[in-house]
Amino acid sequence: MPFYIEALSSLAVFGGELLSNASSVGAALPSSRALTRRIAACLPLRPEGYVIELGAGTGAVTQALLEHGVPPDKLVPVEISEKMVRHLRRRFPRLNVLGGDAAKLDALLAQHLPNVRGHVSHIVSSLPLRSLPLPLVARIIREVQRLLSSHGTFIQYTYNLTTDRYRPLDAFQRHSTSLVWMSLPPARGDMFRPLPRVTKPPKPSRS
Repeated sequence: MPFYIEALSSLAVFGGELLSNASSVGAALPSSRALTRRIAACLPLRPEGYVIELGAGTGAVTQALLEHGVPPDKLVPVEISEKMVRHLRRRFPRLNVLGGDAAKLDALLAQHLPNVRGHVSHIVSSLPLRSLPLPLVARIIREVQRLLSSHGTFIQYTYNLTTDRYRPLDAFQRHSTSLVWMSLPPARGDMFRPLPRVTKPPKPSRS
């Protein structure tokens, strides 16, 4: 399909979803080329494990990840909108596109791609975490913690340009941050790594 037709198709799907469910979209336009390339550049050229993409939308970040060098058999886009899932499957027939809730990611993988669990090295999120209800964000972050390897990375972009503390991400350490002024609107991409989990010492036994 010619690029301009694909772009118009993606914009039409995005616009329809924006009108019907604006709170879950979190932006007025699909992610810009400058932003998606910056996000993709946070990953190594050929990641060892699987790359999970949360909130894949119409596939702007998905396309950038593929162009960056993520193998199609290692990239798993996840999207909750049925309309966008259908669009993604048409646009990327070689990918395992999962339709479902990121807050139930582990169960989603267990049902459809059980071989992926235990081998996730990167999770890329386009979800509008700062505009979602905090209990929902907490569930999503727990799923990310559960699935991401101890040496993996969690990449999140936001249109909030400040680097203030965001409590739901306290289990992660910001490894790098990058402002993308060429994006419309300007955005910030953050790469996080999991903090070591603190295990409580066993209680002394009573003799």
